[in-house]
Amino acid sequence: MPRTTNAHDATTWHLISREIGIDAGHRVMDHGSKCHNLHGHRYRIEAWCRGPLFAAGEQNGMVLDFGFLKDEMMHAIDARFDHAFMLCVDDPLCRAMFGLDDGALSHRVAAAVSEDGLFLGHGRDGMQICVLAVVPTAENLAKLWFDLLAPRVVARTSGQASLVCLKVWETPNCWASYGPVIPG
Repeated sequence: MPRTTNAHDATTWHLISREIGIDAGHRVMDHGSKCHNLHGHRYRIEAWCRGPLFAAGEQNGMVLDFGFLKDEMMHAIDARFDHAFMLCVDDPLCRAMFGLDDGALSHRVAAAVSEDGLFLGHGRDGMQICVLAVVPTAENLAKLWFDLLAPRVVARTSGQASLVCLKVWETPNCWASYGPVIPG
């Protein structure tokens, strides 16, 4: 592994950010207004990473190559959630969309959600559906996507960098973030 360098003391670090966008649908089943209905968003997702700079190799002078961070975001988030519909496992609509009258399928979905926090599959009509352990709010998606991306950032940098914040823009005016550092 290339040696790292950081001219700063232990209280400062380099911070980088990369953004991707996905289109996805969801509903907030318990919401008292129109968010109770099926609807979608153009989500903007910002990942913030911190760490020392690589001192040699293809990432010399970088915390993490922006292209590498994009690759990890595309694998962890875009490939699973872009153009999918997200539902909470407790949403009654989930049973209807999946046709969960079949006990084996119902058990498989519940087991996956219990173990991994999500189940990715296709409904009766072939629609891509993500069944989540939580209601698919911007706040919950920020945590879910943080948890999916964080180990990939650590692995991609051999433990040098870490994901410190994941910000989810649900609309141009509204965002939620998750992580130990909340950038401005």
